[in-house]
Amino acid sequence: MPTPKHVLVVPVAEGGEFVLAHALDSGIRVWTRGLTRRVDERPRRLRGVAAPLYGGTISDMAPLADFVADFLEHAVDDPAMPLTLGRIRDTRPIVARTNSDALSSRMHFSYRSMSPLHTVGPWDGAAAELLLSRVRGADFRHMGFFATGLPELPAGATPDALPAAVISRERAEFLAEWLHASAGQVLHHLGRDFQRR
Repeated sequence: MPTPKHVLVVPVAEGGEFVLAHALDSGIRVWTRGLTRRVDERPRRLRGVAAPLYGGTISDMAPLADFVADFLEHAVDDPAMPLTLGRIRDTRPIVARTNSDALSSRMHFSYRSMSPLHTVGPWDGAAAELLLSRVRGADFRHMGFFATGLPELPAGATPDALPAAVISRERAEFLAEWLHASAGQVLHHLGRDFQRR
């Protein structure tokens, strides 16, 4: 069980929050709690049953940057939990669903996309994907996000042995670099690790 020091609650401006936790092991567990802004995807090109897509704004990315840096500083080299790469089922990857790879979008925003995320434990529709965005060349504290397929952390539950999406140590290194980049550096992509499927 992670100590409170290794749990972070990230409020979302539009309502809801992300809950992140690590136990000095092989990844950062990620849950959502009560996200309210569901993105209406147009045009609808979904095949079968798709996980809902949520979007919004994280008002202050500094605590998240510090949390990821703390994980990387203290994580052990040997993985302590088995990670399974999630599957994108019955829908397009999040980059395509958000049109974030379009030139008109990349002119204004820099993205860090994790698609699919690794997972621990099963849950219905486990196809976890997360995409974070920053305004290019502007030193703002906030950042945007899109999320789909992440497990919901029930109210009052503690992040213990519950199924979770996981940011692996390798992806956490990429994320830390992107979060700590200055506004000028964000003018250049620091790499994306999404997979087209």
